[in-house]
This record gives sequence, structure tokens and C-alpha cells, in this order.
Amino acid sequence: MWVRWLGGLLAVALVGAAGGYVAGHLSRDEPAVYASGSPVPAHSPSLPIDPEQPFAPDLDYPALQPDLTYRRHLIGDRPFQWEYDVPKGWTPEPVDLGEVRWRPADEPFVGGFSLRAKLVNEHKTPQEMVDQKVAALRASVADVVVLSRTGDSLSFSYRALPSNHERFNTFRWFTAPGGTEADFEMSVVGRQADRTGLDDLLDHVAASIGPAGG
Repeated sequence: MWVRWLGGLLAVALVGAAGGYVAGHLSRDEPAVYASGSPVPAHSPSLPIDPEQPFAPDLDYPALQPDLTYRRHLIGDRPFQWEYDVPKGWTPEPVDLGEVRWRPADEPFVGGFSLRAKLVNEHKTPQEMVDQKVAALRASVADVVVLSRTGDSLSFSYRALPSNHERFNTFRWFTAPGGTEADFEMSVVGRQADRTGLDDLLDHVAASIGPAGG
């Protein structure tokens, strides 16, 4: 009887773990890459892919427009608190400690556009963060195309799995005044139709970022 009970408990645990894995992958709106350590081998993506396969149609939701209105927000605790602008009406989705994603309140959870803000403490320069991100993307994300790359930013497109959508993502890293290590990371992500709005969003938010009270 004890063996049968233990076997049933293990089966339930495996089902729960599988469900959590699937839910986590379906909820991602940016490619999942490893921020540090060894990247995932390139030959083992989550699903088999055909590089010639057409992308799936994008989400039917209005495109992100430029010239939005913004409100000031804070992230972190003093003395490591930073401030940045977020479009009015967008709602926060906590991702992790010191990391939050913002999107319109009525937007579907996956497939639209969003803004992400994150405090980082990897003791790397912005250039090293760029290089690390490129290596991780090329090792673990499908059909990555680097669109632009500077000493503190990276813009790329990729194939989102399992939805098979084409996505456009830009990251930027920021240092505190007088510092050399990246302390703040922001990114924007969306569809082809959102690219003009994403560029405007990136420029505005990037110009607003800085240590709180600085």
C-alpha cells in the first residue's frame, strides 16, 4: 500500500512539473536565455524547427503608437533605487525580485508589446552584457537576426516558440554616473507592426532612466 501511495504521489509531482514548464514557456514574451554561466547548446531548442517555415500571423491587437504620455516609477530600494518612465495606463507584472514588465491593461498576456525594467548586479560592463546576451541568444534561441549592436545595446529579431511568431527585441544597459558596471537593464519587445512605436518607447524611457534622487 505504501509503495502504491508513493508511486501515485510521484506521478502527480511529474504532471505538475510538466504543467509548470509548459505554462512558463507559453507565458514568455521575450526569448528565454541564460543571463550568466554556460549557454544552452544550439542543437537542442525547446521544439524542432524548420528555418524555412513561415512565421505565424501576429496577434490581432492595435500596433504600439509613438508619442505616448508617461508617468514616473521607481524600482529597487535605496541606495540602489532607480527611476524611469512608463506609459500611462500600462500595468506592472512582477517577473522577479528587482524586475518588472509593463504592458497595456487590456493587452493579451502573450504576443503583443511590452517594456521591461530590471536591476542587475553581475559586475559586468554594458559591453560585456551585450556580448553575453549575443552568445546566449545564438546558443539557445531560434532564428536570431542581430539588427544592431553597440557598446550598451542590442536589437534583434527571433522566432518565438512554440507560437512561431516573429518577434523584435531591444535591450539597453545603464551605469550609475561615474560607474563602469551595468546596474540597470531595460528592454522592449513586440511585433513588426510595433517597431516604430518600440523605437519611440525605447528612446523616451532610456532618456528617463537614472538613480533615484540623482
